[in-house]
Amino acid sequence: MQRTIPKLPLLLLGFPLLLSACAASGTGNQTAPGADATPHGYVAGAQENPEPQNGLLTFDRETGASQLLSLLTDETTDAGTFGPVDAVQQDGRYALVTTQDGVKVFDTGAWTVDHGDHVHYYSSTPGPVGDITIPDAGVVAGDGSSIAVFSESGGYASIYKHQDLDARKVVESARITSTPHQGMVIPYEGHFIASTAGDGTAPGAVEVRDAGDHTVLSEQPCAGPSSHAATRVGVVLACTDGALLITEDGGQFAAEKIPYPADAAGIPPATRLEHRKGSNELSAPAGDGGVWHLNVSKRSWKYLKTPVPVAAASAVGDSKRVLALGVDGSLMTLNPSSGEVTAQAPMIAPVSAQASTLPQLRIDAGRAYLSDPAGSTVREIDYADGLRVARTFDVPAADIVLETGQ
Repeated sequence: MQRTIPKLPLLLLGFPLLLSACAASGTGNQTAPGADATPHGYVAGAQENPEPQNGLLTFDRETGASQLLSLLTDETTDAGTFGPVDAVQQDGRYALVTTQDGVKVFDTGAWTVDHGDHVHYYSSTPGPVGDITIPDAGVVAGDGSSIAVFSESGGYASIYKHQDLDARKVVESARITSTPHQGMVIPYEGHFIASTAGDGTAPGAVEVRDAGDHTVLSEQPCAGPSSHAATRVGVVLACTDGALLITEDGGQFAAEKIPYPADAAGIPPATRLEHRKGSNELSAPAGDGGVWHLNVSKRSWKYLKTPVPVAAASAVGDSKRVLALGVDGSLMTLNPSSGEVTAQAPMIAPVSAQASTLPQLRIDAGRAYLSDPAGSTVREIDYADGLRVARTFDVPAADIVLETGQ
């Protein structure tokens, strides 16, 4: 079903219904309670809702023009213009937009808080929070509580707490130091996984530091970490020779290497690990012939062959499905156990796996969202129903797409 979403005025930036199904009065915490009677899950200034307030935040990479689209109401609004965008990282309610001037913090106005046995769904008025001015900002990472921005020339990461950003204050709360390199610092369980320089400018290992910048887990080899992902087991880093899993138990941190299979010689390593938030399965393109699937719970990799080279891949996390977009524009479902292609459907025009702006796959508990930068569209796909296209959204630009509200 083709659907063209009209633009609405900028006035909607202040309109509280944005990205919200707006629960009826009494379904959420809408009035700040007294200090002695704060209900469980209360967030100052936020509306609690009975369902996820999912949406899409899309960007034009060259201009930084962005748009918010509610997946509940189809309403859209201009989310501002950021200038040329190098990268966008999502951490809960916040989008962290890296530009030549640093990192701009944007509140998407929708997020989910997972307490393990239950979840809370929140919405608030979206809008800019402030700027993080840091020299040569590189990797940005967060865990829903803290955000770390690494300065490649400075060799350190500045740490920002969500509770400060929630109060619209952009203040450095801590600093994790290293040496100048193309590194990363990843918040995890109140601590920080910090890369250390190897040969040249690339990282060669990681260690775990506390908030006082003291080492609590010594260096663990991880040559050229290219991406990372948070799972329920722990944080996974993609190294050139496999994955490195960092776990925490009772305040104690440990590291475990998950090497590639012995018969994987010659297959390029995974460099773009993607998955459904909260799941323990990851996937990434693997050269010209297939995709990698990593089951973190089982500590095992599997190479899945595809009929055509793959431009994007992500794991659903149900032990049944890995989604992969072929360079011919077709979307495939692969069974990670058998390696069988169980479904395949044409989606977009052919793409080059070496293109500077590639399509992206975003997966949630019921749908996948496939961006088409060339066509300025995003397709909503029911992956449990033979890759059926449920909706198609025409957007001003689809160079970068985030699913908000998760």
